Amino acid sequence: MAITDDSTRHTLRAELRELVAEASVGDRLPGERDLSIRWGVARMTIRRAVDTLVTEGLVERRHGSGTYVTPQPFVRLLGLTSFSQDMRARGLVPGSRMLAFRITDADAGIAAQLQVPIGTRVVSFARLRLASGEAMAVETVWIPESLVPGLTSADLDGSLYELLAARHGIVTGSAQVSIEPMLPDARVRELLTLAEGQACLRIRMVDSDSRGHVIMIASCCYRGDKYQLTADISGGAFTVVQSKAGGR
Repeated sequence: MAITDDSTRHTLRAELRELVAEASVGDRLPGERDLSIRWGVARMTIRRAVDTLVTEGLVERRHGSGTYVTPQPFVRLLGLTSFSQDMRARGLVPGSRMLAFRITDADAGIAAQLQVPIGTRVVSFARLRLASGEAMAVETVWIPESLVPGLTSADLDGSLYELLAARHGIVTGSAQVSIEPMLPDARVRELLTLAEGQACLRIRMVDSDSRGHVIMIASCCYRGDKYQLTADISGGAFTVVQSKAGGR
């Protein structure tokens, strides 16, 4: 159905989003002239609506070529879910490639974060996390060896959370999370196929069980162009205090 000049901008943007949803990444959208004829609106109106989609990151303009559908980042809800769970929920196949695995003595920094004595034996490993074969993140984890006796690199091809629960009876009850942008080093940049100067998201986590005992710490580098993080926030920072005198 044609869109008239009196139609709202929201309707026009909805039509454009529907075009994007039906297209594949890399597809070229119809030109402004074609859309103007199809929907019966001025080319400038089409251009402004497309500008909104460009700002939202749904499409990109290529000078002299046209407007193209861009890849959309995966959205992860911050919470106690694993990378594997997130990918499966999106219809993708989670995967891992072991980069390093060792059992070593905790230095002062690692020991302090794990809340164990310096020199405690810890399992340390780094994995490249994949989504249907595409590199998404590099994660490095430290966990006291006493919590995971007999753990080997062959055990770590899937979800660590699921492994800890099923084999060791360890369930994460809470986690402290910090997020910051960073420029990866050459090795991480190569693993994640990032261009030089392209930033990624570094997420640091300290996981504890239901009693507050630290289970493990992790430092993960996620592709900033492939990943978005979202969180549900509840509660308030202030308490309403009502005067006994009934005043405001």
